[in-house]
Amino acid sequence: MLENRKLINAASVSAMLTIGGFVGWFLTVMYICRMSLEIYGTSALFAGMEIIFDGALLVLLGVMLILMFHLDFEGLLGHRYFRAVPGLLMAESGIALAFTNADSFGVYAVITGLCAAFGALAVFSSLLNVRMSLRLFSVGAGAAIGGLVRLLAQVIYTATDITRGIYVLAVLSGLLALLTVRSSGFSREDMPIISYSEASHKVLLRSVPGAYYLLFILIGLYHLCLGRIDALGAPLSPPLFNAYDVFTYVPYVLTALIIALFLKFHTVTPLYVFGCCFTAYAAILLYLPYFSAAENGAFLACRFIGQACFDVFVYIVIVTFAMDRQHPLFYTVFGYACVIAARLTAHLVNYFYPVQRTGWLLAALAFLLVFGAPVIYNLLRKYGLTQESFEHRNSLRSAIARKSEALALTDREKYLLELVVLDDYTMEQLPDKMMLSRNTVRAQMRNLLQKLDVPEITGLRASFEEELHTKEPTA
Repeated sequence: MLENRKLINAASVSAMLTIGGFVGWFLTVMYICRMSLEIYGTSALFAGMEIIFDGALLVLLGVMLILMFHLDFEGLLGHRYFRAVPGLLMAESGIALAFTNADSFGVYAVITGLCAAFGALAVFSSLLNVRMSLRLFSVGAGAAIGGLVRLLAQVIYTATDITRGIYVLAVLSGLLALLTVRSSGFSREDMPIISYSEASHKVLLRSVPGAYYLLFILIGLYHLCLGRIDALGAPLSPPLFNAYDVFTYVPYVLTALIIALFLKFHTVTPLYVFGCCFTAYAAILLYLPYFSAAENGAFLACRFIGQACFDVFVYIVIVTFAMDRQHPLFYTVFGYACVIAARLTAHLVNYFYPVQRTGWLLAALAFLLVFGAPVIYNLLRKYGLTQESFEHRNSLRSAIARKSEALALTDREKYLLELVVLDDYTMEQLPDKMMLSRNTVRAQMRNLLQKLDVPEITGLRASFEEELHTKEPTA
């Protein structure tokens, strides 16, 4: 815990608040939607509203991905005139949602979904500006803040009359988005930016991490199970039913906060396992003939502890497999689009095929555990995402930064050096990775080797490894 506290800086706090604002806004807006529909006596439409919301979100994410082939979105989002745009859009949509009626909820669900897409861009642009060692903390702490906002929404709603409570929540969600959800973008000092017009579409798509497609399968099955659990419901006793949100979001907040303080790379796979296990335990409780008060509480706690673990895991996988890429925002948005597509698919299945009390729910969760955990573990190791390799990578990156400053290397030369030293890229692989011609890369590499006084590209990593080795005894 103390180690993580020492690592907190302004950038990680900013990213944490952006994530918390986005998650809190999302949970509060969906709560407003559910409460409003119940007022109009159409609570059955809530599942349909989620489908419309996710559908609009997915469509705009797809449009953004297409635009990213041709526009420098990373630089655009960093411009001072555009940083507040995501929060402004989310604020207006959240407030407008409260003043609609049952007939026009579909329209506002579309608008809210579109605004959520811009909010996601702000979240990921903030995360990608933070050092990787702090992203894990920022994701967990941000999820905790979002759950706390949702808990506060329940307190406000129960403390006022129904209609006024919805209006208050709408203003709260609007202010939250306005104050926290800001895009930070990138600067040339943070990362060498190459215009998307220089990128080959085939190269961009070929570089999409395979882990994202696995993520689609895992999230689709997980949300399918969550939908079944929510539809089956638990025969909650009156005291617990009245305090449903308190009993659920308190463990959600505590779990996300614990994750933020203690998370390391080697705990990512157990985090996924815990999420599936707690959700499976909640599903098992549904098959009991009756619930005692203690079992009610256990169901609620396990349901949302599992969701907190899985939600944090999903964000971490997205930002982990997008790091150190030439266009990281493109790949994070692609990963998030996979998440929304999986969630939408699960909603559609649950909507068109009504729930029945069958054992396949537990079988699906068992499959998630048995199949997912070892695959995730092996993927992390394949990409060198262990705690030891990560710490060694940080040491190499620091050595590269010192050498780049001493020799006044350009941004592109520094990036070229990082690709060779950190990721073992060869001359044959570099042109595709950098999205430049072979002659351009060859000329840049020749200049770089001259500045570093290294005869061959194969000696670059060895020279930095040797430098680290000689410094270890004096450390």
